[in-house]
Amino acid sequence: MAKKYLEKELSKLVRSRPVIIIVTLHPDGRINAGTFGAYTYLSSDEIGAAIGKPSHTYKNIKRTGEFTVNVVTRSIARAAEICGEELPPSQSEIEKAGLSTEPSRKISVPFIRESVSSLECRFEKEVEIGYHSFVIGKCVGGHLEGSVIDRDGGLDVVKAEAVFNVRYPEPLYSVLSKPFKV
Repeated sequence: MAKKYLEKELSKLVRSRPVIIIVTLHPDGRINAGTFGAYTYLSSDEIGAAIGKPSHTYKNIKRTGEFTVNVVTRSIARAAEICGEELPPSQSEIEKAGLSTEPSRKISVPFIRESVSSLECRFEKEVEIGYHSFVIGKCVGGHLEGSVIDRDGGLDVVKAEAVFNVRYPEPLYSVLSKPFKV
């Protein structure tokens, strides 16, 4: 099969991982949330995300050293779009999106109650990459809804209907179905 050769916007050629909402705290304690698709697992207890340096999310992580990662599912996909909006620090994306939070066990930043899977993270280090910084966090705790636990103990993205962005930055999403082995 013939393939088209491309030289621009190449990251569009690899798309994976469920969409996440990263939650942080503003200096006044107000909850901040940002929606992300550019992240990766670095080890069994480390996660890294590309975050714009001018963003509230980045500034809050650098200031507090803490954040939560919350998996987006079909049921909260619209809320994730709202969390992706740029709001002034005086407004909470969580409130505007109609989401609620619960206290984390090991950090001061809460996690999203409506998310089926959440990680509590502490900032470890960063790698500056132009406009973005690749922020690396150590996962120190997690929350997983019982109905979406896979047989290996992790998140079953099919049962959870975890949302994948299929045409970033356009808000076109999909959920996985019919997993198979080869």
